[in-house]
Amino acid sequence: MTPDEKRLPFLGTYFDCDSVLRLERRMRWLGWAIFAIYLLQYVYDMGMFLYNNLVNQFAIDWMYLLFNLGRPFQGLMILAVLHGLAAALLILLDIEQNTRRAGRFINIK
Repeated sequence: MTPDEKRLPFLGTYFDCDSVLRLERRMRWLGWAIFAIYLLQYVYDMGMFLYNNLVNQFAIDWMYLLFNLGRPFQGLMILAVLHGLAAALLILLDIEQNTRRAGRFINIK
């Protein structure tokens, strides 16, 4: 490189790869934990509902059973969102790594 040529500044951002990967892993675990809590809450609620109806010989309210299915789907949506955010973090980390590699390649020439 000649003295009159200027080096271009690196325009990428720097992330600590290990902390981003830890955050991504924790987001995935948190999504599964939240989904499990919603699912356990649903199973417990349905068990208590059916137990109370069968012991007291009440008619089973099918609409309650149908509408109560929304609870596991809420947990499933939270799981999907957290997994999507974790995948987006990995994509952004890959973009940052590619930008860093391209910047190193440009500065070498």
